[in-house]
Amino acid sequence: MPEDTADGIVIDRSSNTIHIRRTYAAGVDRVWWAWTDAEAISRWWGPQGWAATVYEMDVRPGGRWRFQIAPVDGSAAPVRSIVTYKAIVARAQLDYDDTFADEAWRSDGTGTFPTAVTFTSAGTGCTVDVAASFPDGQALQRAVELQMAEGYAEALDRLGGLLDNAPSDHTDASSTEGETTMSGLSTVTSADGTTIAYEKTGSGPAIIVISTVAEDHTGVAGVAKALSEHFTVINFDRRGRGASGDPQPYDPAREIDDIAALIDVAGGSAALTGGSGGCGLALDAASALGGKVTGLYLYEPPFIVDDSRPPAPADYLEHLEALVAAGKRSEAVEYFMTQMIGVPAEYIPAMKQDPSWDEMAKYAHTYAYDGQIFRGLQDGKPLPTDRWSIDVPIAVAVGGNSEAFMRQGANALAAILPNVTVLTLPDHDHSAFWMAPDAVARQARSFLLGSLQ
Repeated sequence: MPEDTADGIVIDRSSNTIHIRRTYAAGVDRVWWAWTDAEAISRWWGPQGWAATVYEMDVRPGGRWRFQIAPVDGSAAPVRSIVTYKAIVARAQLDYDDTFADEAWRSDGTGTFPTAVTFTSAGTGCTVDVAASFPDGQALQRAVELQMAEGYAEALDRLGGLLDNAPSDHTDASSTEGETTMSGLSTVTSADGTTIAYEKTGSGPAIIVISTVAEDHTGVAGVAKALSEHFTVINFDRRGRGASGDPQPYDPAREIDDIAALIDVAGGSAALTGGSGGCGLALDAASALGGKVTGLYLYEPPFIVDDSRPPAPADYLEHLEALVAAGKRSEAVEYFMTQMIGVPAEYIPAMKQDPSWDEMAKYAHTYAYDGQIFRGLQDGKPLPTDRWSIDVPIAVAVGGNSEAFMRQGANALAAILPNVTVLTLPDHDHSAFWMAPDAVARQARSFLLGSLQ
């Protein structure tokens, strides 16, 4: 028979589970935010007197949450865990496996504990139920002796304090235009209900900046800032990145819906710009949204249209998806770097020492996302003539120091679409969209403002 304790804890020895329940005055949206936002959860996770540090939080099936908790007075050693998300129903349920880890973030051998967290409306408030499962009675008893349930209960009480004091505009996927995330971004709800986080700066004609793989809006902050001197700039977290949602399965068409929602924020029309992988989405959106898109400035779309460089491997997309599904995110980055970028294998160990590698691994799933968008565009064959129908002016810029296949791809696009101008950015290469944002912005401004007159 389950044992009820004095603090809302139920120990069920028949199923080897511990249950903890709390009801909050805050609604489901705010409680869900507090469980899925890295900054928010770091403010309440752990028992009283303990501080949490979040090293990774990727709330999606197969994504990981790595954290450490430690007593603020240093009276005990830190405790590290790796959480792997199994199933997610937005604002309703989080299922994950919790594994204690050593200093190298490897399992410490003490086992994995499946945990289910449910979120249920309770009037205008929310009830949270946490159910942690253990493999056998011995493991459950060890958890009881370690007061794991009491630690959970204290953390949930700390959550109540956070919810009582958090600004009411900190919500999640139910947000509407103008609400803000913990990081200060505004949000808009896309057609499928997904939250898309963005920032809006500058004044003038509207332009939306589209990031590439393995980065959120901060990756293109330089070019967004440079453009804001002459444009109203919307810089956003694509779905699966930053503060935006990531419902599964991924569908490239939903990213077009996201662009449409941002165009509405901009006032009904906007130009689009992107570098590298962002160019594919820009073209697809312009083709689908027609007159809502006023022009395009694309910097080096990575088309592979002939034998000027090797094509993408035939199983490229499937291999990436398999690596990410297996939790091998670093291996996915390495595969992308060696097979698509052409980085020599002997350079990879040194690259892994740079902090940027962990950031790329965090967003490794986006390599496959953009791989879906670029399907059929990197096979070493001519671009399909029936994929896009775009009448607005398009600039395709290529760095003067870039590889030949970049210009071949730009010329191929000009051959199948009207109103395409191929430009050169002298003395720059593929990195210019990120490393030389002022030069890129000057060229984009000259082309787009000229085409709007």
